[in-house]
Amino acid sequence: MHMKHKLHLLAVLWFALMNSIVLNAQTLTISGTVVDKHNESIPGVTIHVKNTNLGTITNIDGQFSIETELNSILVFSMVGMETQEYLVSNTQPVTITLLEDVKQLDEIVVIGYGTVKKSDLTGAVGSVKADEMVKITSMNPVQSLQGKVSGVQITSTSGAPGASPVVRIRGVGTLNDNSPIYVVDGVILNDISFLNAADIESTEILKDASATAIYGSRGSNGVILITTKTGQKGSSGTTFNYNGEIGIQQLTKKIDLLTGKEYAIVTNMIKPTYNNVDLVPNTDWQDLVFSPANITNHQLSASGSSEMSQFYISLGYFNQQGIVDKSSYERLSFKLNNSYQLSENFRLGNNLTFTPYKQQNAPNVTYQVYRANPLLEPYREDGSFAGVPGVGNPLADLAYSNNYNKGIRGVGNLFAEATFLNSINFKSSFGIDALYNKSINFTPEYNVLYYDGTQSMQSNPTNDLTKGSTENMTWLWENTLNYNKEINKHSISAVVGYTMQNSNSEYFNISGENILRNGEDFWYLQPSYITDNSLNHLVNKVDDNLNYSMISYLFRANYTFEGKYILTATFRRDGSSKFNPENRFSNFPSFAAGWNIAEESFMDSYTFLTKLKLRASWGKIGNEKITYSDRFSLTQNLLAVFGPDDISYPAVSYSKSGNPDLKWETTTQTDLGLEVGFFNDKLTGEFDFYNRVTDDILVYLSTPGHLGNGQGQLIRYNAGSVLNRGFEASINWREKKGDFSYGIGILATTIHNEILSIGGNSEADSLLWGGNINGYTTQSRKGLPIGAFYGYKTNGIFQTSEELAAYPHTSDAEVGYLRRVDVNNDGMINGADRTYLGSPIPTFIFGINLDLTYRNFDFSLNIQGQTGNKILNGKEIVRPDKYNFEKHVLDAWTGPGTSTTEPKATWGGYNFIPSDKFIQDGSFARLRSVILGYTLPNELSSKFNISKLRFYIKGDNLFTLTKFTGYSPEIASNDVLGNAIDMGTYPIAAIYSFGVNLTF
Repeated sequence: MHMKHKLHLLAVLWFALMNSIVLNAQTLTISGTVVDKHNESIPGVTIHVKNTNLGTITNIDGQFSIETELNSILVFSMVGMETQEYLVSNTQPVTITLLEDVKQLDEIVVIGYGTVKKSDLTGAVGSVKADEMVKITSMNPVQSLQGKVSGVQITSTSGAPGASPVVRIRGVGTLNDNSPIYVVDGVILNDISFLNAADIESTEILKDASATAIYGSRGSNGVILITTKTGQKGSSGTTFNYNGEIGIQQLTKKIDLLTGKEYAIVTNMIKPTYNNVDLVPNTDWQDLVFSPANITNHQLSASGSSEMSQFYISLGYFNQQGIVDKSSYERLSFKLNNSYQLSENFRLGNNLTFTPYKQQNAPNVTYQVYRANPLLEPYREDGSFAGVPGVGNPLADLAYSNNYNKGIRGVGNLFAEATFLNSINFKSSFGIDALYNKSINFTPEYNVLYYDGTQSMQSNPTNDLTKGSTENMTWLWENTLNYNKEINKHSISAVVGYTMQNSNSEYFNISGENILRNGEDFWYLQPSYITDNSLNHLVNKVDDNLNYSMISYLFRANYTFEGKYILTATFRRDGSSKFNPENRFSNFPSFAAGWNIAEESFMDSYTFLTKLKLRASWGKIGNEKITYSDRFSLTQNLLAVFGPDDISYPAVSYSKSGNPDLKWETTTQTDLGLEVGFFNDKLTGEFDFYNRVTDDILVYLSTPGHLGNGQGQLIRYNAGSVLNRGFEASINWREKKGDFSYGIGILATTIHNEILSIGGNSEADSLLWGGNINGYTTQSRKGLPIGAFYGYKTNGIFQTSEELAAYPHTSDAEVGYLRRVDVNNDGMINGADRTYLGSPIPTFIFGINLDLTYRNFDFSLNIQGQTGNKILNGKEIVRPDKYNFEKHVLDAWTGPGTSTTEPKATWGGYNFIPSDKFIQDGSFARLRSVILGYTLPNELSSKFNISKLRFYIKGDNLFTLTKFTGYSPEIASNDVLGNAIDMGTYPIAAIYSFGVNLTF
């Protein structure tokens, strides 16, 4: 070949090569639509370029557009659908059809020490997904469960920043601690206030014995399982998520208290005092104390995976200022979840959370605001605080308060997993829950005078400082062996395990006075500040609730035949150091069965029915939430004087007897369930009947005097039984029509709570008392619900002296006063006529959830509420002074026939003894949350390499329909004998916020 021809050939080859390289490197824009097998568009499908960080998602019409290179591979994925890949060969619009992934469509439910397909589940388990957990702006993720799961009641104890709610699952089952346990990534905890809701992947609530028995003694009040987020297998590159929200809080409702003029009118009813009520001053203490406050929540996370590892890391910041000054909560959360596949059969990992926090606690000025005289000015002429008789000036209390808690909590575990024989998995996990808290309370020297210059009740002659520290440590070592095998039509899964747990604690508290300066830089205790009185009140001890050990053995087996017939057996044996050796261990078995009727051949003709399952369970679970010291007899330290010189010597004296015969509480629960699905599961429903009986309840009772315990001393016994029975229903409708999709969910639960027995050594021991306000206001006894309200019934007002003389009454009754009912018909009114006035436990709780999506807009609404319960307006009862009133006193009796419900106005006394006058209906329906969001079109966000950008506005606690006259009908307490008593609860605020969700 001639040289000329060779050069020409080389030139042609070079040109072809360069053209090929350029063509292959050319950036192309590929667009198209993703549809299902019915040719309906699918929104929210993830599309990413394989082995790159490039990605996008389909819009509401299932359309997408993405920039990539020729011959690159697009990966289309979505939960519940089979993943598909597409080779880019040209720029023509494409249509991708995703098929249902049958394995994924059968929802996987997390249960104790494993997972199970929803179709194979025999227990009563409620599930809440990640997007639902972030719909409520709150420090505690538990708040997001309100109105989302049947059988679960979440009630706020306070609206103060950092306050945790009370959680009840299927009623109140014991006279002790009724709180469920929380299991976060396998670590058993008593609360999850440290957790950022945006880090949660899913939440499961275990309600019946079949589901909870695997946790034995810990499961009697229910179990809340939380799985946090991890990097997704098969994802390429790192995915970043930012969630940010800022909002404003404000008081939703003011209590109808008397104005200055109205207070003067009522004062004149009691005793003529004011000549011209139109000239009196007026101070609205509610306006002075409650003010709008900011709330902020931010979270940034990164997640991803490789062939050998998965990771998830996040940093969160939460800051809530209270609507009452000097109240706030600030938290920084750091989350790190990693796993490493070191070989085909061996994996290591960790789930770690670290949470530094700082909380400021305001004094209970809500109580003062309610009572403060509206005729009094808050400030004197010189600008100093003016005293308020009887209650003190709430503004002064706030100004001089400096009460802080700050510390750090660390929760997490390290685990190792080994798989062998393709069906056996061994897992060992070591978890820790560690808390360090430091408390500081400084009060400066101050003196508040009344407006006329005389001394008020508010003063602190010398400044004082109290400091304390708390250290809690719990470790948990769990070892489990799982077996999963499918043999033809048979499916078998089983788990056995051995666990150990130890909890210990220490707290220290000491005070001083005459601190050199008031500034925070000087809040340190020097020897000269510590007085003899301070040393007498020095505290250094353990927390009786956090000083124990446990050992457990567990087993569960699940068998399924042809996907139709399911059997589950569970057993756990727990041992606790809280009991003596002879009662230390107890066994907790459960059995359950399920029948997937829809899978039977005789159901084939019922094409509209896609799911029909019956399930039933029975089991026993325990409770040992008492102090470790209850079984011991205790001593007390004191000073004894001996000798002719009357010298004091340190001494020890007998305090009270213990009970070495204490044993476990046992809850026996039966559950019958029905699950249905219609029209390809557009309409689904779950219905349960439950019956829980708790026996051998650990309760404090009085003891015979000859034991030497002294008057009023209480000893713990196994001496009570309680019944909770009811029905649960969860109904959901989900449908998509073109660009519009919607979902409606309705939850309903009935609760019947009844004490079956309380036994003791005397008649008095068959009664338990609580809520001491001018005498006890609750009485728990056989046949009544726990914490039942107790007092006098009334049936009108004494209108005339003749009526007063003809009707039984006490010596202090007068015309115009409440007429008490002679309940026992003995012709007298006395303490024996006090009776049952209502229950603090609702008989019906409900929730309504609505979700709408149209193109790029989304809307959600949540309503929750309850009926059948009562609230004691306790703050209205105690009146030793001339306090303010609620407005209903304006309708007070002033003469015969003027009122049959509101007695003659008085400053206190007879009419304020606990009675049904102060019992109010606690039923309510609350608009819990409303959210309106807009997601930026995919075509626009993808230009900035953004997978998703969503903006939203949100409102929480916007409106409450209730007859209760207080700030909120959510009145709760962990003390079941003194529950639903409003003594001036910090109001729950409405929150108006704006937020953004960004994924890139």
